[in-house]
Amino acid sequence: MKTAILKYWLPVVLIALFASASVAQTNAQVEKARMELERTDELIERAKEAVRATNAPLAAVVLKQAIEIQHKARERFRQRQLLWAYKQTLEARELAKKALIRCRLTEQGETVVQRKLERAAELLERAKESTISGSEGSLRAIYESAKDNLNRAWEFYRSNQYRPALKLANQVTKAAREILKAANRQMRQYAEFERLSESVGDLIARVREKVINCGSEEALRLVERADKMNQLALKLGSEDKFNAAVRNLQNARKMAVEASKKCNGTEALSRRYDRIKSEIDRLAEEISPDNDAARRLLNQVYDQLRLAEDFITEKQTEAAAAALKAAQLTLNQLKKHLSGTER
Repeated sequence: MKTAILKYWLPVVLIALFASASVAQTNAQVEKARMELERTDELIERAKEAVRATNAPLAAVVLKQAIEIQHKARERFRQRQLLWAYKQTLEARELAKKALIRCRLTEQGETVVQRKLERAAELLERAKESTISGSEGSLRAIYESAKDNLNRAWEFYRSNQYRPALKLANQVTKAAREILKAANRQMRQYAEFERLSESVGDLIARVREKVINCGSEEALRLVERADKMNQLALKLGSEDKFNAAVRNLQNARKMAVEASKKCNGTEALSRRYDRIKSEIDRLAEEISPDNDAARRLLNQVYDQLRLAEDFITEKQTEAAAAALKAAQLTLNQLKKHLSGTER
């Protein structure tokens, strides 16, 4: 009798146990999917606030995609298609992260334009002082035109049109530098600092644009550090501490190039660039200011290195290699000249 009862109830008990375990497992999966959906919702809300604050159009496009995919994930969850819900909410979360990065870069871009305008205004004021005592009417005409462009640039900036504002600021900066250079051709050290400053500033701006699609947090941190060093160099330059300013600019350029390498994998060319750059920097300290032939070769090497740097940043490896080869040849010619073996 007992055996018959056991045979009857044992299958029932086993079925009940398996059903209970299956329900517990399903409940755990539901809870996990719900938690992931809530995490994505929180990140999307942060991205919404950032987009409203920065008015970044590219970030808004990415955020819209994130919201649409998250909505689909919610629908999958309601239909108990938990695996699809999980995959889609992770996809939406990654898009929300990209939107936040774009907002951060846009905010930094606004600051960059403001700094550029302030720097242009400062240079133009210095140029004004030069034109007051200068006798060339052409310089005064250039100054008046640059002044009008600066006013227009500020108008664009206040209406959040940063690209035309930056373009005009660059034109004002260029005009102001032309006035200063024409007014005082003896300020060679200042001119060298300004040239390097413009090169590094433009490099940082180009690399910052590349990091938008790269999505590397490490690259972004390097760009931010490069920008801080660049700003310190500008401050030192305004105080006529050009040697310290140049050192900071060189470090800023290295960090910007390193940030670029995080996104494009041109390590071999960059190492070759660094080697030539290190050697030419060492030679530059040994060349006297009155050695015009050596200075001409020195400037050629630096120009070729700047071209190589641009090509490396833009992943044009063949052009970068050609520029580095030209820099090396000119460097060899400079060394021969300095050693007195050049005929």
